[in-house]
Amino acid sequence: MSPARRLLLLRLLPLLTLSLSLLRPASADLCHPEDKEVLLRIKSALNNPYHLASWDPDTDCCTWYCLKCHDATHRVFSLFFLQDDLPGQIPSAIGDLTYLQGLNLQKLSNFSGPIPESFTKLKYLQFLSISWLNLTGPIPSFLGQLKSLTYLDLSFNKLTGSIPDSLSTIPGLNSINLSRNQLTGKIPASLANLKGNGLNLILSHNNLSGKLPVTFTGVNFGKLDLSRNKLQGDASLVFGMNKTTYYVDISRNQFEVNLSKAEFSESLTYLYMDHNKIYGSIPKAMGSSHFLNVSYNQLCGEIPVSGRLQSFDYTAYFHNRCLCGAPLDSCK
Repeated sequence: MSPARRLLLLRLLPLLTLSLSLLRPASADLCHPEDKEVLLRIKSALNNPYHLASWDPDTDCCTWYCLKCHDATHRVFSLFFLQDDLPGQIPSAIGDLTYLQGLNLQKLSNFSGPIPESFTKLKYLQFLSISWLNLTGPIPSFLGQLKSLTYLDLSFNKLTGSIPDSLSTIPGLNSINLSRNQLTGKIPASLANLKGNGLNLILSHNNLSGKLPVTFTGVNFGKLDLSRNKLQGDASLVFGMNKTTYYVDISRNQFEVNLSKAEFSESLTYLYMDHNKIYGSIPKAMGSSHFLNVSYNQLCGEIPVSGRLQSFDYTAYFHNRCLCGAPLDSCK
């Protein structure tokens, strides 16, 4: 072979190698076989619905709908069923997706029953949202075993019983939404153990009763929504000059707060206190709020000319004992 032909062949060899590699079939299945087997069990437990038609055992499960695989490990780390008429109960097999970090089951109105105890095997789970289902029974205490959890949403269900103390043992949990259920009993004092800055605690639209835990004095909430319960006592402990809480809704309870003595920080942007037994007068410090409602209480005195207090509609103030001044009628 002449030197010229040999040189040409050496130049063409890399291109030939690349062409042959492109002709080879791609890896047929990146999905981990254990995850694939579990996913097919989940599909079977749901009676093989059309919604999961892409869950074909002859294809790579990392290409299936309603889930995501990790780019490097190809383990299923996210599973989500959203807004569908899937029937039955939450498949216990979900607990065998051991590398799951996020689970979102939302607006599945035909789902009923409890939360499976198999979830305790999800040691890497950080995000758990099971909302707008028809779950019944108590909030299981075994959720406290999910030590990686940072976000928990069980809203819009039919859960009963009390809030388990075990939630306070999850070290990184900083967002809890248990609203729109049928929960009863007192708010656990142990929730104060979740003291991470910006703790979001949403317990609205339940049947919770009793006084707020004194331990909440030391909690720097981000968002606190306790509205539409049967709570009572002094709620001023959730406020404070040094707190960075931006949202508080304690409306439609039976709280008795002397508003004249309460301290409010400038960071408090949303403040809803209507339909309670709040008395005293409105302090100037409340003028930093962007959204405010203190109607249907027992407040008296003149509304201070401060901040945004005159910018709110009269409905933010009406139905009080003897409150006056703009935007209400002038004081006599």
